[in-house]
Amino acid sequence: MIRNIFLISFVLFSGFLSAQIDSLTMDMNFKTRAEGNNGYSTLIPKGKNMKTDVQSRARIGMNFYFDKLELRVAGQDARVWGNTSTSAQSESLSFYEAWAKYSFTENFYLKAGRQGISFDNGRLIWESDWGMSGKTLDALRLGFDLNNGASLDAVVTYNSQSSKRDDSLEYEEYMIADGDERIKSMQLIHYQSSQKNNFKYSAILMNNVVQTEDGSHNSMTTAGLGLKHQFSPNFDVSAYAYYQFGKNTADQNKNAYDIALTMSYSPVQAWKMTLGGELVSGTEYDEDPKKNNSFSPVYGTSHTFNGYMDYFFARNHFNSSGLTDLNLKNNIDLNKFGNLYLAVHYFSAHRKFSPTEEKYLGTELDLVYGKTFGKYFLLNFGYSQMFASDGLKALKGVANPKDIQNFIWIGLSFKPEFKLL
Repeated sequence: MIRNIFLISFVLFSGFLSAQIDSLTMDMNFKTRAEGNNGYSTLIPKGKNMKTDVQSRARIGMNFYFDKLELRVAGQDARVWGNTSTSAQSESLSFYEAWAKYSFTENFYLKAGRQGISFDNGRLIWESDWGMSGKTLDALRLGFDLNNGASLDAVVTYNSQSSKRDDSLEYEEYMIADGDERIKSMQLIHYQSSQKNNFKYSAILMNNVVQTEDGSHNSMTTAGLGLKHQFSPNFDVSAYAYYQFGKNTADQNKNAYDIALTMSYSPVQAWKMTLGGELVSGTEYDEDPKKNNSFSPVYGTSHTFNGYMDYFFARNHFNSSGLTDLNLKNNIDLNKFGNLYLAVHYFSAHRKFSPTEEKYLGTELDLVYGKTFGKYFLLNFGYSQMFASDGLKALKGVANPKDIQNFIWIGLSFKPEFKLL
């Protein structure tokens, strides 16, 4: 696999050199994070020791520019240190990105292949960077940059797990889930307005063709609107709302929503406070089994929204009781000494998940310190702690958790970029 990837890259490189490339750039992303998991993602029971490991990513990408054509290939190795022996033959290298982009005009392009896709604040779809493997899609994208500074994008995906030319159910089934849904195809339209009078808005319509257990297909659609107004250099307000309808993978009628409001204020230039609230709808424990009121942020990055311990919507908590998240986030610029992030989240379930348990789930504290050295090297240190309620213990199915539930990590990141031609 490694030899094949480097061979392909060499052929592309050689071919474009002979075609007189307009320019050629290279970027690298080396990321290492040591973690101490004493309650990350779910509560750790008493008697169990903290789990420690080191994860890393090595990503190397090249962009080729020639006339109206741009090509990008990016190979990636993401692994846990020591999960293969020093003499093992297995490899984890793969293509993180491999796409071609053709600009028909200055304002209209087509992009096809494995690519990162991000819109708005990332609640619904985003190229997440917290996980070492990242998040990219095999997609076709059309982009229109409108003359007034606005933009319009259309994205289509189609997913299969076998290249066999056989229409039997065995080869037609698609088993990979995003947001707890088996998505056979996604179609998306996104509009971003220009900023006028310190106000801008965006609108998105995403349809997911999901596959049920018997191989049939349903449509699960999400429509959303985002708003942002900057009242002054020190104060702005943002809001978004999504509504989800249709039928999901479990063949249930979907009727769900996600609404949020944030207000940011800077009392001094080096300190920004953000007060926010989000309501992600959920399904009551005794709801009609044919109905589902749980919103799914299908391709989003929950790590940005609902706490750094990833208790909600990070490969968990889908099709569940939903979430109310009241939070206060602080970003403090320490000038040459780095920067500090401090957040507190108050979590509760939107709907009752048990006839006896309380809705309040717990309070989480997140602290991150970061310091950049030079242009390319970033050092981060993070500490998070969850103060769990009895309701969270019941929701996560851990009756006797440790008294202290925390997550600690140290990260190193190197991101050099070069222009070769």
